[in-house]
Amino acid sequence: MKFPTIAAVITNYNYGRFLPYALDSVLAQTSPFDEIIVVDDGSTDNSLEVLAQYDGRIKVISIANGGQTGAARAGIIASTSDYIYTLDADDFADPQLVRVVKLCLADKRPVKVQFQLRGVGAEGELIGSTFPTFPVKYDRPEMLQDNKSYGFYISPPTSGNVFSREALERLGLRSFDSRGAFDGSASLAMPYLGEIMTLNEPLAHYRVHGNNGWSWDAPTIALLQKEIRIFKEIWGEVVSALNFDKPPFTDRPLYIDERRMMIACKQNKAFVGPEVWRFVSGLPCTNFPPKEKIILAMWAMCLLIPSASLRDYSIRMKRSSANRSKRLQTLLNLVMRS
Repeated sequence: MKFPTIAAVITNYNYGRFLPYALDSVLAQTSPFDEIIVVDDGSTDNSLEVLAQYDGRIKVISIANGGQTGAARAGIIASTSDYIYTLDADDFADPQLVRVVKLCLADKRPVKVQFQLRGVGAEGELIGSTFPTFPVKYDRPEMLQDNKSYGFYISPPTSGNVFSREALERLGLRSFDSRGAFDGSASLAMPYLGEIMTLNEPLAHYRVHGNNGWSWDAPTIALLQKEIRIFKEIWGEVVSALNFDKPPFTDRPLYIDERRMMIACKQNKAFVGPEVWRFVSGLPCTNFPPKEKIILAMWAMCLLIPSASLRDYSIRMKRSSANRSKRLQTLLNLVMRS
């Protein structure tokens, strides 16, 4: 049986302290990657010295700083493999990743394979979270519906995706903002290009260390407004790349409703009932797992309490597992798995 080839493309910017984890993980696969390419995006730390220690085992491309998508694009162009695994340099892969993905590709050639990630702390220690939570059945129709209702389909960050080279070439990445995240426009467009295979098991580790997603875990009003702006920019790129007339949603998607609800709380608005109701009433239109919908609705209801400190805690807790106590994270895991 002939399996497709898979390349690991690692994008790095000033993550020299984490690079050995990422490099050792892709070199220690039970079934090896066909190519390992690291694109250093103009690092100013010791990244190049670290990469030199792996000379002969990996291919290194050093470019001027231009952003994650630009770095990923350089690695994809330099590779020849059928599929591309995109790994952030601060994350690391499970030893079984290539073996499991190649088995999935034995009979089918989806445009993307996506899987869960395990959350780890700065030193690589497990923090008890596994995400995202996928529905039992989550295929292309459900993903397209979620794009329409929520604004995004359920998809992991960069390190939880293996892309088809053919799909990426059809999409054409040159028109995308080089400084954007590769798990943005490129990933969002995939359901419109073909089937996506979703694996409900963790095959890589996502490191939470305080610099992920520009303070994602402690959002400010400015950050939430920025997320709305970036959301619109990403959809603008997808619409242009796919030659659509407009995005698939006709009204304000739930992604924006969620951020406007949080903005209202951050503005210390005494009554956020309309914002909470709009968010909660939109949840049934998504394909989120039923238990997750209930948890999200309960979380939103907590924001009705006019306490700035309670609202801030609730938002931080929802945004990152690092802000949750071990007891709460364990309880959430038990609920989601039962």
